[in-house]
Amino acid sequence: MYDFEKPNYKENNIINLMSSISNNFGKKHKYNELKALDSRELSKYDNIVLIVIDGLGYNYLKTQKDSFLYKHLKTKLSTTFLAATTCANTAFQVGYPPQQHGLTGWTMYLKETKSIVKILPFTNYDNDEQVSENNLIIDNILEIESYHKDFKSDCYTIIEKEKSKRKFINYVASNTKIIPTETDIHVLPELKDLINQKSKNRRYIHAYLDEFDSIQHISGVGTPKTNLFFETIDNQIRELSKNIKNTKTKLIITSDHGMIDYDKDSQIFIENIVGLEECLSIPITGEPRVRNCYVKPNKVDKFLKIVKNKLSKYCWCIKGEDIINDNFYGLGTPNPKLFDRVGDYILIMRDNYVLFDSTSNIQKATHGAFNEDERFVPLVTLDL
Repeated sequence: MYDFEKPNYKENNIINLMSSISNNFGKKHKYNELKALDSRELSKYDNIVLIVIDGLGYNYLKTQKDSFLYKHLKTKLSTTFLAATTCANTAFQVGYPPQQHGLTGWTMYLKETKSIVKILPFTNYDNDEQVSENNLIIDNILEIESYHKDFKSDCYTIIEKEKSKRKFINYVASNTKIIPTETDIHVLPELKDLINQKSKNRRYIHAYLDEFDSIQHISGVGTPKTNLFFETIDNQIRELSKNIKNTKTKLIITSDHGMIDYDKDSQIFIENIVGLEECLSIPITGEPRVRNCYVKPNKVDKFLKIVKNKLSKYCWCIKGEDIINDNFYGLGTPNPKLFDRVGDYILIMRDNYVLFDSTSNIQKATHGAFNEDERFVPLVTLDL
């Protein structure tokens, strides 16, 4: 039906990894386990440590063959749809993909407030001001059980301090001890100290590194600045592994998505597509690689005609409800809120094209759709 490969949540997906981790700690998960790292294997260790390096693609890691991480590469995993932080990193925090957690992109239309919100910082789309508690309580957005609740372990989240203050993080990590660090660079040293503290209980530790993603957005994939920062992370993990030997630790390193470069020829601006904006009831939401379109009922035919005539070379256009029903976002019963958040139609960009509006931040690299560089992530493991 589609001329691209849909996400596969039955095997070799980051969600299958989260299933293995959950089952290992005695909490039944609804998705299949990851065959390459099942719960029986994980149960041998006192410490299960998940390090998420935002933006580290499998194909990028393959270019770094002299690195410590590459030498311990186990396999590749596919990520969620979208191949984006809001969808995939949330999945690491709640254990389930967008089909269950209901978050669909960096900007989302929330029926609860009838407004567009940047969901992770929990700010308004148009002015970056915090969404007030009177306006919306974040518990009402996700409405998903804590991943860590009922784990037979002590649970920790190590994250840079500004992110640790976010309402979103405090919700998804509510059943963990949140350990804030001064910067990203301090996350792994803090992790080392925690692992070396003796504990009577087994431990699950989720450590998040954000800056590699940010540097690629600004500098591009595979640039000297990007490669230098990767080398810093790689050396930190090498040192970490030396300093936590004989602690019965399983170190799992992966990512939420990879990245692709784009240039001026790949940039499409919605205001340059004559007639398209007037078909929409609200501005486009989502990410530059995947756009959610809320179409006025009396403009559907015109919208589809414009997309066919002017955009079909650059994107696929699929009904929002079809995206959900065809399991792009995950398996099983969808979060009821998902149907309000995907829009009437979704534009998925081909190749390395991006669709911008007047609020877009134009950079060097991005992610979100089905390019192999953005949708495959590495699984690196170490036994310590």
